[in-house]
Amino acid sequence: MMRLPLPWLFSLALLLAACAETGEPVRFITTTPEETARITIPQQSVALREVSLPAYATEEGIAIADASGAVTTAPDRIWADDPTRAVTLRLTNALADLTGRVIASDPWPFRDEPEATVEVRIEEFVAEAAGRFVARGRIYVAQEIEDRSDRAFSFALAEPFAPEAGFPAIAAARSALLSALAREIAERGLR
Repeated sequence: MMRLPLPWLFSLALLLAACAETGEPVRFITTTPEETARITIPQQSVALREVSLPAYATEEGIAIADASGAVTTAPDRIWADDPTRAVTLRLTNALADLTGRVIASDPWPFRDEPEATVEVRIEEFVAEAAGRFVARGRIYVAQEIEDRSDRAFSFALAEPFAPEAGFPAIAAARSALLSALAREIAERGLR
């Protein structure tokens, strides 16, 4: 485990305190969870189109749904990156780490065309106040390999978090959920 020097930690604490005092919003990143066991897929390359998110999930403010289903965003607690870009890149990286294959999001950066294209359309993508980050939607896989058929399937995933741990716990649950979604794509869509 990496240990940070005390002066660096003190500087970080001062920076965070300064942000809180000036009214600047606090930004949260989607972290990269520890790598899990790899999944073998037959494709050597896969393109991931930009992930489609519900309108509330494309805003900077972190969305939270209460027990009635009402969704509000926290204007002073925001995502560190554009949510659509961050979700697309995190899912791309998780799928690449999981499969060990060439995975890239659009626009496709390579000369040779990908062997499959994945499109993810998310209908629900929100932290529930009760302590779950949920995602529901549909995945489409277009195969370029002749002996493989196209696929389409629904998904419903949830990752728990401790509500008392606040926004860092929501960010960690979001990251874990995107890793689980990458596993769904690899296991159900690309095998």
